[in-house]
Amino acid sequence: MLRRGLSRLEDAWDAARFAFKRRTGLLGTPMIAPYRGMATPDGLWIRGRVIEDQGVTTAPHSDSTLTNLWLTLKRYETDEVGGARLAWRAFGASGELVTDGEGYFDSVLPVHADPGSAPWAGVELRLLSAPGRTIRPLAAELRVRAASPNARFGVISDIDDTIVKTGATNFVKHWRTVVANSARSRTAFPGVSHLYRALAAGPAGPETNPIFYVSSSPWNLYDLFESFLALRAIPPGPMLLKDFGLTADKWLTGGHDAHKLAMISKIMAACPQLRFLLVGDSGQRDAAIYAEAARRHEGRVLAVHIRDVTDGILAVDASDGIAALRDMGVPVTHGETLREAAESAEAMGLIDSSAVASVAAAIADRKRSG
Repeated sequence: MLRRGLSRLEDAWDAARFAFKRRTGLLGTPMIAPYRGMATPDGLWIRGRVIEDQGVTTAPHSDSTLTNLWLTLKRYETDEVGGARLAWRAFGASGELVTDGEGYFDSVLPVHADPGSAPWAGVELRLLSAPGRTIRPLAAELRVRAASPNARFGVISDIDDTIVKTGATNFVKHWRTVVANSARSRTAFPGVSHLYRALAAGPAGPETNPIFYVSSSPWNLYDLFESFLALRAIPPGPMLLKDFGLTADKWLTGGHDAHKLAMISKIMAACPQLRFLLVGDSGQRDAAIYAEAARRHEGRVLAVHIRDVTDGILAVDASDGIAALRDMGVPVTHGETLREAAESAEAMGLIDSSAVASVAAAIADRKRSG
């Protein structure tokens, strides 16, 4: 009852804000925020959002803590455009979508990617209408990951404290990092780009094997993560983040384990022909989650690497998860760096020795530079 009541209050507040901004001419210009999707046996899964453009995604890099804090506040305090109509077109097919109350669209389009379109297919989006707003012509392209027929395996990776340093195990440190840093000032763990590029490469090119990113971070941070991957030369991939919001049937965040397990299942269903290397860290139950994923998807987990963020003192859930994975015959490595993961990948024939050397060199360089 409390949740439903608070949800109704939030809806009333949003309606009042919208009415005030409309009367005073303060409504912003809508923009389409497309997220990377993926080809599935049922069609093209796409997701994105229509929100008012607050200049966040186009803001230049800044070292100012106040500027980055302000941009973060605007990321979270979005002015969503619910009920917006969009037209889509892909591979000769077309249709329309309507955003929900939070401005999101999420759909599997009844069309299949051309096999020759891998690694990326495009879906054209065009904004047709936005309630209460006069719109200008607006279009965007949404990129969909299409797995190559030559792909041997896939990678599912966590983000926070797995590829980017956020201090997720320390609440204060984590949120200081999240709110006060731009994509350029965030730190990648040494060897990430070298290892992930080596894992992705294959006979069909540098993105033969698909990489997917699963995180409990909110969709509001999508543009930061996308920019971070590009700046650090880490292979792009669909990011499956988390809805943060209050509705009649859920609180602000929902369950961490349930979200990650659902997203892993979604990826595996999208690529039923592939086995997956799972990469996570010891700070947020990734080992336990990956063990449960291996139980639910027997034979689909190729190997697991857990990056140690707890100074070698693994929590009970991490130790139990690693033990459970090994009992199921899943190779597991864990360590403070990605060197163990690279060496294991080489032993399994997933990458070559030169990639291991590149990862080791990057780790050594970071240690020398402090």
